[in-house]
Amino acid sequence: MSYIIGIDSGGTFTDCVLVDDQGRIASDKAFTTPQNLTEGILQSIENTAKARGLGLQQVLKEADLLAVGTTSLLNALLTRRGAKVGLITTRGHEDALVIGRVMAKTDGLSEAEKRDIIAWDKPEHLVPHSLLRGVTERVDYKGAEIVALNMREVEAAVGSLVAQGAEAIAISFLWSFMNPQHERVVKDFIARTTPDIFVTLSSDVSPYLGEYERTTTTLINAYLGPRASRDFASLSQAFAARGFAHPPFIMQSTGGVVWAEEAANNAVCTLSSGPVGGIIGCAVLGKTLGYQNIIATDMGGTSFDVGLVRQGEVPLARSPIYDRFRVLIPTVDVVSVGAGGGSIARIEPETGALSVGPQSAGSQPGPACYGWGGLEPTVTDADVVLGRIDPDNFFGGRKRLDGARAEEAVREKIAGPLRMDTIRAAKGIVDIVDAHMADLIRKATIERGYDPRDFVLLAYGGAGPLHVGAYARELGIKKAIVSAYAPVFSALGILSSDIVRFYAKSEPLRMPVTAAKLNSVFDGLARSARQDLERTGAPGSVSFSRSIDMRFRYQTHQLAVPVPDRELTTEAVEQLPNQFVARYEETFGPGTAFKEAGIELVTFRMVCRVALPRPSLREYEPKGPDASAALIGRRSVFFEDMVTTPVYDMAKLAAGNVVEGPAVVEGAATVVLVHPGQRAEVDRYLNVALEVR
Repeated sequence: MSYIIGIDSGGTFTDCVLVDDQGRIASDKAFTTPQNLTEGILQSIENTAKARGLGLQQVLKEADLLAVGTTSLLNALLTRRGAKVGLITTRGHEDALVIGRVMAKTDGLSEAEKRDIIAWDKPEHLVPHSLLRGVTERVDYKGAEIVALNMREVEAAVGSLVAQGAEAIAISFLWSFMNPQHERVVKDFIARTTPDIFVTLSSDVSPYLGEYERTTTTLINAYLGPRASRDFASLSQAFAARGFAHPPFIMQSTGGVVWAEEAANNAVCTLSSGPVGGIIGCAVLGKTLGYQNIIATDMGGTSFDVGLVRQGEVPLARSPIYDRFRVLIPTVDVVSVGAGGGSIARIEPETGALSVGPQSAGSQPGPACYGWGGLEPTVTDADVVLGRIDPDNFFGGRKRLDGARAEEAVREKIAGPLRMDTIRAAKGIVDIVDAHMADLIRKATIERGYDPRDFVLLAYGGAGPLHVGAYARELGIKKAIVSAYAPVFSALGILSSDIVRFYAKSEPLRMPVTAAKLNSVFDGLARSARQDLERTGAPGSVSFSRSIDMRFRYQTHQLAVPVPDRELTTEAVEQLPNQFVARYEETFGPGTAFKEAGIELVTFRMVCRVALPRPSLREYEPKGPDASAALIGRRSVFFEDMVTTPVYDMAKLAAGNVVEGPAVVEGAATVVLVHPGQRAEVDRYLNVALEVR
């Protein structure tokens, strides 16, 4: 027997999906161990193996593929637990980060914060001014060397940074993406003289036009690189010690996996790896179920993540924002808010109003009902008080919740100060978090010109199915689907991913251009891709896709225009302006194109995809609408009033079964709440399709 294993290490739980060579899927989870990522991951694999009557080492010895997604590096960035990093840049540009750009004042702020203009300020960067160094060198916009690199200054800069305790060094020179030679010389010097220092080049990690964003991206990579190297090396060693014979894969924010060693050198590309796995999983499930337009919603213990699938494809953000920093790496477009089961409810001292999140109790100490020392009321505590979560059946019965502690926390911290009933206070907590999630979906859809009612909604994560009936209803969405593997869906999505590498080069050109020039740029990207394939191997079939970022002259933002993966002819190049204009007006509306300004080509991109084995879902024959065989009891659940509500066992529901609301459907690690007037039907893949009314 052989296996493939997918892991999603989140803020509260670490999820595992195990698929054997017969296509049978097993899944389970463990509590995340933030201080040692490896422990929680190994425990999740062991728990899943036990569900199949197997041991941890047996599964790892027989596994052919293991892929991991994690939010640990994003958490390290948010909590400022990265390396001490220095920056070497072109002399005279040391303060480019301090100056930043105008939008740096509002990047990463909430809408409410953006309205407070007086409070606008640029973020405090990851490198203090004392660790900034400029050296004499200059390359022009065509890549020609104007001023030679001064090696004496390089030696002095590196020496002083090392003397000040720098653990990593970022190197970002002007126009280095046109000619990276100066950056590479500095990297070679550091490798010879201080090989223990982690080094990142802007020409490697972000070879794009945009000095501020390119340097920021490089800095974040250097800031997180040493931690990524330690974490991923620890994972690889732990797996190998238990018999896993292959290097593990790490999920990337770009929507694919790469080997752990490669991921360690590109830490900035793993910041969204966990949430991105869920979006990829939605695209794969959508193809199975026949849905082209999907809103992916993931509610876990710490955050609520939203992404879109449009026309069966997963959109990429060209310059996503992490914390307060805009970076230049292509990333699956995911927006997040601090709204999860562990989100803490509190009374705002300034206004006396009830607020929920973004602070989270996480897995340690966790919600008050965990009994691990947490005293603050959370969304999970509120759901327990409302009867929506059974304290005796949480986490498959392996963790008994303390309902009395949950009620005490809500009563003392919320109901008492607001002079209201504890049940109503708990309902207020849930209503607020549901509203936060609906608002985030509006941001991902309506603010971008999409009507959420034109999409089907997929809800996953441990808490998503419990709340989807409310936030989908608020948006007017008629259909929501809860995957049979909702609690571990991101891990399943990670396991459904291919190896994906992005290659790009910014080389600004103005139309008209020759086909020979464009072919030359793409040939250079193809050489890099082939070299990587030869170095790392290609365990599956390889495909390529290409595009060019284009804009009207004097604009600062671009649109990607696909180009065929073959040598471009003169006729094909002559059609590029028409393709760009069509895409521009499709995006911004008829008549918005300004052809007279002229058209510029900015960045050339190539995506290399290597297919990996992926799980397929088993189909079941419908057994009819009667779900009575899955009925396991009744209990009081609060909706607008307390209602005696039937409770069903998700594991006993058969394809074709129908459950009318109000109802509770309990799984091993999640709960589907069917509100009064709503209807749930189990499809041929055992997904629960919720008709939202």
